[in-house]
Amino acid sequence: MAFKLFKTNLEHFPIKHLLSIFLGALLFLFLFLASYLELEVENPSSSLKSSLAIESLVNTEDLTENLDYLSKEIEIKKNDSLYSILEKAGVYKKNIVEITNSKNSNLLSNIKVGDKIKLVVNSNNRVMALKYMDDYKSGVEAILKDNKYSIYPYVSKIEKVRIYKQVVIEGSMYGSGLRDSVPDSVIMDLAYINGWDIDFIHDIRPGDSYSLIYEEILVDGEKKLNGDILIAEFINQGKKYISIRYSLKNGKSEYFSPEGINVKKAFLRSPVDFSYISSRYNLKRKHPILHTIRSHNGVDYAANRGSPIRATGDGTVSFSGTKNGCGKEVEIKHSQDYSTRYCHLERFGLKIATGRKVKQGQTIGYVGSTGLATGPHLHYEFHVNGKHTDPLKVKFPNVQPIDKTEEEKYLLHSDSLISSLRNYQDITESKDQSDA
Repeated sequence: MAFKLFKTNLEHFPIKHLLSIFLGALLFLFLFLASYLELEVENPSSSLKSSLAIESLVNTEDLTENLDYLSKEIEIKKNDSLYSILEKAGVYKKNIVEITNSKNSNLLSNIKVGDKIKLVVNSNNRVMALKYMDDYKSGVEAILKDNKYSIYPYVSKIEKVRIYKQVVIEGSMYGSGLRDSVPDSVIMDLAYINGWDIDFIHDIRPGDSYSLIYEEILVDGEKKLNGDILIAEFINQGKKYISIRYSLKNGKSEYFSPEGINVKKAFLRSPVDFSYISSRYNLKRKHPILHTIRSHNGVDYAANRGSPIRATGDGTVSFSGTKNGCGKEVEIKHSQDYSTRYCHLERFGLKIATGRKVKQGQTIGYVGSTGLATGPHLHYEFHVNGKHTDPLKVKFPNVQPIDKTEEEKYLLHSDSLISSLRNYQDITESKDQSDA
């Protein structure tokens, strides 16, 4: 009904009025569309993208991908030059010439194999920023500003953060450490620090534990490497060993006990890594080849043929050659009181000869089976005042303790680190109890 009424009125409506209404509607639609298009042209995000300054896009402290800018990291190889590196990265030659002809470009001429170069390039592969990292602390930076490259040396912001770890050993010290996220390098440092007191192949038992505080090195807020162990507490078969790092007046750093005794000993506990004891010190042992009772005046370390043998202490080679049942052997005089003997070597270490001085840990030979030996192993003897002594039980002399002039300062340093370690241990213990 309403539709018929509307149709009747429309048929009697003047034609010129209808035309006016139609034209008015078209004009309104045109104005609306024009206003919408104008708003689109002035869209703030589009304007921001076109007018944003390059220097605000390129963060010189942290070169990362941003909008149309791409970050590239290149390791310097043998025979590389700045020109060849940029060319291989796809930078066009005109741009390379711009950089190499810029003021202070000579700072980029002495690049070293193994170092890295970071680039930030635009969509046309033009270099917006370049950073050459000489080491994790410093390098050279080039930034494009006002269509020119500014090249200058930089020094990174270095921070040291203390990290605490506590490990209970289930299998090996090494494997248990990795299980609890202790970095490989820190585990090896710990083994070195305690290597004078503990034989990590033969002395470790399930349930032994260690806790330590070490440093992480942050460069511009990003972790770059693991630093030094500041304090470590190792409990081996119920015996506690605490080692504290201290910087001496002479610039060197060493590890000491809480009382200031140097943890370093005059002798290493074991002359061979990755071995097992096949025969201990025994004055009534039956010889495996001669089948007679003959005292075994040392310790036999079974190891793979060719395994390196290290001098357990500083000294002078008093004999290097072949002798009786020992086969190829090396004897070292360490002092008036101490000497060591190494038998059944397959071959001698580089430049090992009678009269040569050797340092603790230096390779003096390689495991073999020369002489009267049933298989590859090292026979190791330790002599005190010319007498045979059990190498596994002898108490080794310490090297020089903390100097008296530094003792007071060291004890304050020691107390502070021990207090920090105990606080961490208490927090960890409380957390474990609350989680239980």
